[in-house]
Amino acid sequence: MSIIKFVGAGALASAIALAACSTEPEADADGDGTITQDEVESVLANSDLTLSPGQWENTVEFVDIEFDDSQLPPEARGMVGPMLDAMRGQKTTTDRCISEDEAKEPAAEMFSGSDAADCEYSKFEFGGGSIDMAMVCKDPQSGTATITNTGSYDETSYSMEMKISMDGSEMGPMKINAKAAGKRVGDCPE
Repeated sequence: MSIIKFVGAGALASAIALAACSTEPEADADGDGTITQDEVESVLANSDLTLSPGQWENTVEFVDIEFDDSQLPPEARGMVGPMLDAMRGQKTTTDRCISEDEAKEPAAEMFSGSDAADCEYSKFEFGGGSIDMAMVCKDPQSGTATITNTGSYDETSYSMEMKISMDGSEMGPMKINAKAAGKRVGDCPE
């Protein structure tokens, strides 16, 4: 899974906030301290919905990337840093049509990116227009990403700041600060 997919997965997972209120039911239903995809699905299935169906535009911007290339093989040092520097300020925009059925009962995996990533939430709090979420995703190719998202939402938009700490990849540890925003831009194309 690439850095962009990890960041994108975090942004899109946070879009779940548009559809869920964490006060009913409790996100950590079994009380074990972690919130699984199944528990997120349960929260979504039993929550009041505020997501507006239609065409959504989602943008992720890389604000800062910290990386120490000293763990790379000598021949790779000096090559990765400039690539990551070029990503600073880069924006990636995607469009997604959210059908009325999806808006009524959004599936957690609809927003969580790669099926290969194994994600568990330690915090899943949404309500009153506020997002506060933390999760750890493990991917066989990219290692482990610890992701926190905070921000705000309403029926037709969301905005949040994301902090991602990656470890266990071939490139060594990396920290990424990003911003994500989404908005409903109209009806879905016919």
